[in-house]
Amino acid sequence: MSRGARRGLVIFLVTILLALIVLGVLDRVAARVVADQIATRAQTSQNPAERPDVSLGGFPFLTQVAAGRYRDVDIEVRGYEQDGVRIDRVGAQLAGVRLPLSDVLRDQVDQVPVDRVDAQVDLTFADLNAYLATQEPQVQVSPADQGIQVAGTAEVLGTRYPVSGTADIGVSADSVTFTPRDLTASIGAVIPPQLLEPVRALLTIRVPITGLPFNMALQSAVVGPDRLTFTAGGRDVLLDPNLATGVTTGGSVAP
Repeated sequence: MSRGARRGLVIFLVTILLALIVLGVLDRVAARVVADQIATRAQTSQNPAERPDVSLGGFPFLTQVAAGRYRDVDIEVRGYEQDGVRIDRVGAQLAGVRLPLSDVLRDQVDQVPVDRVDAQVDLTFADLNAYLATQEPQVQVSPADQGIQVAGTAEVLGTRYPVSGTADIGVSADSVTFTPRDLTASIGAVIPPQLLEPVRALLTIRVPITGLPFNMALQSAVVGPDRLTFTAGGRDVLLDPNLATGVTTGGSVAP
């Protein structure tokens, strides 16, 4: 190969390398701009205590920008509170996020439609017990292996019965219920057999977990050392600060 040919090849390779570097930088800049737009809409429509953290996956990202559709968006919301119940963390994975490039460039993003949301919702026992301390009768819960331990005092016919035992966890779309299964009276206390069911009913507690971001519904729960972690999901979500609910226009929850 002649010297001129070698020089031309070097120039060509350097040009390609520089082009790839520029594209890589543009790819990351575009990801940051889009992430900021999604975070802004999530904050104004969902009203979290803190600005959500947003990260976008997929490479190259510019192809998603050009299409205006993003397949892998992660959002983390911390310190969400509703009806007196504090949720420590909501980690949501958004799929099918639609955000046209023209709207991003003009900074005129009003709505961000999302096809599907899958999430993990963390409720710590500290936050849970802080809420239960404001309720009657006062019951406290704690982890017990893979289950739940309940302890409280039930008053039946003027007599107070301090008891503790294991409980079953029931999860509905917007609440979690702890239903005592086996109850044992504290030392020195005896529960008459005919009062076991009334005591169990009094110590059955329902905790509302309402207004979750992204129109999500609770699906199941796992007991951890210091928290309950729920799976949750939603479909046809609309991040729109102008909506009264801020979440959907008639969408459905995920099965």
